[in-house]
Amino acid sequence: MADGPIELMSRARAGETEALGELCALYRNYLRMIVRTGLGPRLRERLELSDVVQETLIEVVRQFPQFTGQNEAALVGWLRRLVSQKLADLGRYHSRSKRTGGTRTLALDAPLDLEGPGHLSSEGGGGRLLDMLALSQTSPSEVASRRELVVLLADAVGALPVDEADILWLYHAEGLSFEAIGDRVGLSRKSIRGIWARGLKRLKRTLEGPPGGSLRYENEPPGRE
Repeated sequence: MADGPIELMSRARAGETEALGELCALYRNYLRMIVRTGLGPRLRERLELSDVVQETLIEVVRQFPQFTGQNEAALVGWLRRLVSQKLADLGRYHSRSKRTGGTRTLALDAPLDLEGPGHLSSEGGGGRLLDMLALSQTSPSEVASRRELVVLLADAVGALPVDEADILWLYHAEGLSFEAIGDRVGLSRKSIRGIWARGLKRLKRTLEGPPGGSLRYENEPPGRE
C-alpha cells in the first residue's frame, strides 16, 4: 500500500528524494485546480497551465525544508500560499494584462478556512459531495478522516470537462455562489447552475457508490444563492 501524506512528509524530511517526488505527485491535481481557476482568462491566453504547475512544483521542492507543518491540512495551506505567490509574481510580470481587470485571481494567500468558504462541510451540498467522495474510497470512514476533502475533490474532478471541473471546484472548494462564478467567467447564474448539475451527475457516474440513498442531487444545495 502506498504511503499516505504524513508518512511521505516524514520520509521527505529525512532526506528521501523519492518520497518528496511522491508527495508532489499526490498534490499535482490540487495544485492544477487552484492554478487553473486562479490564473484568469488573460493569463491563460499567455501561459501554459502545465508550465505554471511545474514551476510551482519546483518551488515546492525548493522550499520544502522550510515547511514545518505536521498534518495534511497544514500542507494544503502551505501549498495554497505557494500558488498565491506564483500567481502574484505572474500578475506583476504581465502587468499590462493586470490593468485590464481580466486577470483577477482568487484570494489564495490566506489559509483555507475550514469552517467557512472552501470547507466541504457535513451540511448542504458539501455534505452530499462528501458522501460521494467518501463512498468512492476503499475504506470510506478511514480515508475521509485522513485526507483533506479539497484534495479528494481535485483528484475526483480531474477527468471532467474543464468547464464542469472548474465550476464544481469554485462552488464546493472555493465557496463561490453560482452568481459570483457567473460574474467571474461571463455566464449567467442559470448557465452556471446547469454546468454544475451536469458536472455533478458526471462525477456521480464516475465514482463508485450505491444507487439512491445520500447520493441525490436533484436540488440545488442550500446556503449560497
